[in-house]
Amino acid sequence: MIGISLDRVEDDSMSPLIPQGSYVIFHRFFFKKQLVLGDLVKVKHPKFGIIIKSITFKDRNGFYWLSGENSSSFSTLDMGPIKSKMIMGKACTLLQCYLLMFPVHLKSN
Repeated sequence: MIGISLDRVEDDSMSPLIPQGSYVIFHRFFFKKQLVLGDLVKVKHPKFGIIIKSITFKDRNGFYWLSGENSSSFSTLDMGPIKSKMIMGKACTLLQCYLLMFPVHLKSN
């Protein structure tokens, strides 16, 4: 394992920050204490599966509270407190897939 992953955003819960169909590169090797408000993280949630959300708050017990960018996202309360061991990676790069927005039509001979 090289410590990075490339994940495709399947819905619009993080739009407009991360448009649906975009790709996000996450890295696994980071110090949990370096996570700050606003960081994008990939989380293995027991109810919702693997999700991409922003850190909204860290409580005094060390739990993270997350949110989406769009009203279609799960609410912070629905997701509940997130233990640091549930965080699978921190976003380092966003790749927007412009080919989906501007399709290329190829001619065949």
